[in-house]
Amino acid sequence: MECGYHNLSFRAPLILDQYFFFSQDRNLYVAMGCDIEAYFILDLFGGFLCDSFCNDTQLVIGSPTDCTGYNGCCQLSVPENTTQYNSIINYKANSSCSHAFIAENRASIFFEKDRLQYPVALNWLVALTTCRQASKTRENLCGKNSHCIDSTNGRGYNCRCRQGYKGNPYLPNGCQATLEIVIGLSASGGIGYWTYIKIGRIKRNKIKRKFFKMNGGHLLKKHMSANKSCVTTIKVYTAEEMEKATKNFSRKMYLGKGGQGTVYKGLLHDETVVAIKKSNVVDVEQVARFVNEVFILAQINHRNIVKLLGCCLEYEVPLLVYEYLANDTLSQHLHDKAGLSTFSWKDRIRIAREVAGALAYLHSYASPAIIHRDIKPGNILLDQNYKAVVSDFGLSRSVPISKSHLTTQVDGTFGYLDPEYFESGKLTAKSDVYSFGLVLTELLTRKKSISSSDSGEGLVPRFKYLVKHNQLLEILDNQVVQEAMMDDVVLVAKLARRCMKRNSKKRPNMEEVVADLDKSRVLQLELPHGCICPSILPIVIG
Repeated sequence: MECGYHNLSFRAPLILDQYFFFSQDRNLYVAMGCDIEAYFILDLFGGFLCDSFCNDTQLVIGSPTDCTGYNGCCQLSVPENTTQYNSIINYKANSSCSHAFIAENRASIFFEKDRLQYPVALNWLVALTTCRQASKTRENLCGKNSHCIDSTNGRGYNCRCRQGYKGNPYLPNGCQATLEIVIGLSASGGIGYWTYIKIGRIKRNKIKRKFFKMNGGHLLKKHMSANKSCVTTIKVYTAEEMEKATKNFSRKMYLGKGGQGTVYKGLLHDETVVAIKKSNVVDVEQVARFVNEVFILAQINHRNIVKLLGCCLEYEVPLLVYEYLANDTLSQHLHDKAGLSTFSWKDRIRIAREVAGALAYLHSYASPAIIHRDIKPGNILLDQNYKAVVSDFGLSRSVPISKSHLTTQVDGTFGYLDPEYFESGKLTAKSDVYSFGLVLTELLTRKKSISSSDSGEGLVPRFKYLVKHNQLLEILDNQVVQEAMMDDVVLVAKLARRCMKRNSKKRPNMEEVVADLDKSRVLQLELPHGCICPSILPIVIG
């Protein structure tokens, strides 16, 4: 950290070795300080500006929570394949102290007072050649029972143990058999061959039973036997079924990777197309909670909430099997496909209404209530008709009827975190309301939550200011301006602003949000008179 009694502060460039680069998905560039301009310099030809202001001149660096540009903190996305950067800080006040850095974007590590060191996530390569080039020169560094995988950034490769093996793929015999045993048929054949097969099956079944127990399989069975209605809604799949469905987790079946796991497309034996999520490592102490969450989600039946079909517990980490939706996420359509995908105003208001209805169901009609905790466009799936479906319940929590909130370790996605929850650790349904307000804002503006204006102002404070001062046209997406009736736009914009109130008590609940959205002229033309929450039916779980 430096204190700027001068105009400019130059930081020495940080240059990674050629085998490493900063992870785009897991890092952010963050600048902290009052009234500063931080220049995120990538090379001689380009960079980005991050402006940080302080409404409170007594603000201590390290205290901001939402990092919007007005609380002594601003943040930027890290471009893909970044290998070096430096920072130039321009001080607008003589007494400002600051620091700027790339750091891992886990919510739990940010804004701890007096913290001067932050972890950073790096991606790495084992060599700078491609797999094909390495095989031609016989310099492939992958060991036995492993295979070579080309890097997605166009240079270098990594190694991975083959399916059924686990260990260090860079050692000669680093990949050892786990669920499968490679059996060689020798010329002698006979008894020895069949003995190998029997031993292999015994070992494989023993390992699968171990994983099944470790992942809470017996506890899940106990839940199912106690509630017969659940038996028909959830299925426990075998490892063989999952491997066949995904063609041994082939890269051709790979759909994407998120904070909670890797997702593959799968085709079950009955021709049902599914999405199979291979979860990240589960803490053994959390197994009971994991099983309870699976049990709860298996009983939820709402057209705008992704359907959990079952799970597989025969791997080191559990696999979850969901219905498959083929039209990507709302985030991809709003941002990644901005030039190709057009959303009519009617589509946007309907998507907002469908997501609001799903959240109202979770908060008010499921028993116990469920808080999603990670509402964002990236977790809203679209089907072929652009129907919105809320997904990814990896961070969700159920709230007992006797409690108004849960005290938990802060978790979620930067840019969508409720600042009140961040500060207090108290999770309520109003935390989802805040995140939903940001979804509404992105539907109106087609701007990302962590984007900033030319002045360095974050999306949330700028949007709130423009709504308050009747200057919405400055930030609205052009298609919204061309198609929507301004009365509807103002109604939705004011609703988004209320949802993002810093004081959660001043935010509406999701049933009130649904009622407000139903006042729009577009929806009034489609919904039956007096219909406020269609498809929301009470359900008691457990």
